[in-house]
Amino acid sequence: MTWFGDSVRAKAAIAGRFTRSSIVPSLFAILALLAIGYVYQTQNSANFRQALKSDVESTLSLVAAQIQANIESNTAALSGLANDVSLDGSISPARFEAIATRIMRRNPGIRRIGLAPGGVLTRVMPAWEQARIVGTRLDTFYSQRTASRRAQTHGRAALGSRIILPDGTAGFDVYLPVFSGRGGSSGLWGFVEAVIDEEAIQLGTTLTALSQRGNAASRVSAGPVSTGRNTPIMLAIRDISDPDNIGDAFVGRNATFQAEPVLQDVALPGGAWQIAGVPVGGFDQTPDNAHRIGLILLLCGIVVIVPIVLTFGMMGERRRAVAALDRRNREFVAMSQRLNLALECSRFGVWEIDLATRQRSWDDRMYHLHGLATGGGAPGSDGWKVHVHPDDLDEAEDALTETVMFLGRYQSDYRVVLPTGIRHIRHIGAVNLGPDHRKTVTGISWDITEDVHLTAALREAKALAEARTAELAAAKDRIEHNALHDPLTGLGNRRMLDAALAALSERDPTAATDVALLHLDLDRFKQINDTLGHAAGDAMLVHASQVLQSEAGEGDLVARIGGDEFIVLVENPASGELEALSERIIARMRQPVDFEGFACRFGVSIGIAVSDGADADLRRLLVNADIALYRAKEKGRNRFEFFSEALQCEIVNNKRIADEILEGIENDEFTAWYQPQFDAETLTLCGVEALIRWNHPREGVLTPDRFLSIAEDLNVVATLDKIVMERALIDLMTWTAAGISMPRISVNVSARRLSDETLLATLAGLSFRPGQLCFELVEAIFLDGDDEMITANIAGILALGIDIELDDFGTGHTSIVSLLKIKPKRLKIDRQLVSPIINSPREQALVRAIIDIGRSLGIGIVAEGVETLAHAEMLAVLGCDILQGYAFSKPVTAEDLKRAAVLQWELAS
Repeated sequence: MTWFGDSVRAKAAIAGRFTRSSIVPSLFAILALLAIGYVYQTQNSANFRQALKSDVESTLSLVAAQIQANIESNTAALSGLANDVSLDGSISPARFEAIATRIMRRNPGIRRIGLAPGGVLTRVMPAWEQARIVGTRLDTFYSQRTASRRAQTHGRAALGSRIILPDGTAGFDVYLPVFSGRGGSSGLWGFVEAVIDEEAIQLGTTLTALSQRGNAASRVSAGPVSTGRNTPIMLAIRDISDPDNIGDAFVGRNATFQAEPVLQDVALPGGAWQIAGVPVGGFDQTPDNAHRIGLILLLCGIVVIVPIVLTFGMMGERRRAVAALDRRNREFVAMSQRLNLALECSRFGVWEIDLATRQRSWDDRMYHLHGLATGGGAPGSDGWKVHVHPDDLDEAEDALTETVMFLGRYQSDYRVVLPTGIRHIRHIGAVNLGPDHRKTVTGISWDITEDVHLTAALREAKALAEARTAELAAAKDRIEHNALHDPLTGLGNRRMLDAALAALSERDPTAATDVALLHLDLDRFKQINDTLGHAAGDAMLVHASQVLQSEAGEGDLVARIGGDEFIVLVENPASGELEALSERIIARMRQPVDFEGFACRFGVSIGIAVSDGADADLRRLLVNADIALYRAKEKGRNRFEFFSEALQCEIVNNKRIADEILEGIENDEFTAWYQPQFDAETLTLCGVEALIRWNHPREGVLTPDRFLSIAEDLNVVATLDKIVMERALIDLMTWTAAGISMPRISVNVSARRLSDETLLATLAGLSFRPGQLCFELVEAIFLDGDDEMITANIAGILALGIDIELDDFGTGHTSIVSLLKIKPKRLKIDRQLVSPIINSPREQALVRAIIDIGRSLGIGIVAEGVETLAHAEMLAVLGCDILQGYAFSKPVTAEDLKRAAVLQWELAS
């Protein structure tokens, strides 16, 4: 009993000693576990926040890429219309409607397309928008002004603000600038304006999907937290195109931008958007697996601490053996736990194959992956094949056979057919030699279905991107082709011609190349276009282009630069080549062209300019060819003319005179001179003819032959007529005040002024005696027509007491019927008939006939151009009433005429 008691006490003492000694290690273990747990939890939270941020960044990148792609796709569809308008600013309504309809059909997101020349909408599709939109200015609102200015500044499309459409949906304005110009310079024509549906931009795919799972919770795992791909995110989008005027969010809330969000900028045509993203609950939320990690750490603490206490409670004689065994047990348990935890988190299945027997050993996860019920760990030689896709069996067995033969690494993928769908499984293993020298292949398997689907989706996205890239490349080629070619004839356009001339200008000066330009303009093309329609005109243009292409040389450039204008550029022309080419073109163009049974005939006028050496300005060459073309048309059309320095000087001189005429009218440089008219019997003064003179500041007094033809081109003859008439009436009042009685003043009136509907109103307030003022109609060719305005004005002139004279009678086209219709007071026989009457019986007879016609109709006869007294005597004998010419007096100023009249009155007294 003593021994037993001592033994018991000894054991109790030993147990007490070891129990006390186990407290310190236990405390250290608890502290260590707490520290590890704290560090692990901190790292877990940091990893969770980083995963949230990565998930948000990935989502924002996807949203930004999709918005940018959708906007660029819709704006690219509008570039074709902008290019057409740039080539032809006067695009017809039918063509605009066709192009706009095609664009909107191919791009359903485009809700409206409009043309805004000068920034004002003039045409809109669809048509029902016309009444509401047409006439709207694009600079009415600040957002429109800034967007259109960005488009104009950068020369490409700009996205405007978000607008609410009539049906309650939302969209965005898009402005595409359209430039046009000639001579190498370009200017803003206006804009192509469109509205793109908000759903088409986005905003309807990715954002909608995100908003639908905005209340879903993120998934967590037992290990470190990962947000996965289902993180609920709050999104907001705003426009930052104008950094000084950033607007409110038009998607989401402004508060999202204040919550330290992840930001993503989206580069848009002519501007930029900014996307903000914040996970629901913010970035500082607690991971869902925090409580599970705490529980695991607690269990680990129990597993670690209990063995320590038990080990230190064992008997002293077995302390070392038990401690060593306990350490091994702890290590084994920890390793097993880590392995189990890793397998559970990764969802791997573990398997083994005996290479000698081909017997397989599976864990439960392997049965689950293959869709089989748990079978005790050995699926059998054929049991594993039950759900394996038949097409993959041979490949799987071949992979195992190769591993057996070469003892290499085993890898195999095959599909498992399940009622819920097809599952893709990947297997990786290696040959293992066991303690009993038994060779096995040990490995793991896992589900890769999601990876396969993602790979397929990426492959499909890649193929789609490549297809779109190819489409964009093809569209770019088409745009480049259209930018340099005429769409109707297929010839080069003005841009191609300018590029060719620029390339020739940049050539090596040592390799001088002569360049010739043939500027062609179709004659009678407008008549064909107006009578048979634009289809006929287009057919003639195509025919003309074919003629030019067939006649031009292989290296010559043929371009259409205007409606019916063409250019042929010839390098290094041989002697006589340009003349021969022009003659061939003119001959072929004159041949009739059949159009729907109508024989259309037209011609061509050609102006030719040739460079004069390596230093020639080729940009000036086109201007020179145009000058030569003008001269060809002036000489009767259907011909060709070469440019020369003399021709240029003439054109420049005419241009100078035209500018000086307009300046002279403003500066009151035109005045009236007077040539007296005398009674044929008594040779007394019976009237004067007012003739226009130009008091030129440098060249002195100029007669009408120096400027009248140019004034007719400027369409200012009527203005000059009015100036002469007003000056003549002022001089008449001056003569009357001086006691000089002037029986009659004749002034010239052009047919254009006679067609002025305001003519009678300007004459109504004039002061003169009836018959004292006389209008000479110098363009009688127009009097045989049925112009109601001319007829009415002549009747009104006669009613005001103004006489009518027909000037240059005998050389014009006035008929006897016109004399009966107009009933003029007098006829003036042209000087061409008066001059030869002394020695020509034939002209005498003709003048006598005119005088007889006048007398039979009660019309007085005036002979102008009476150069000698012999002419005066002959005309008096023939019965002429009034004489005018140098035989009596040259044209004189009003002051000289006044002095002569006073002197004659004094002599008569």
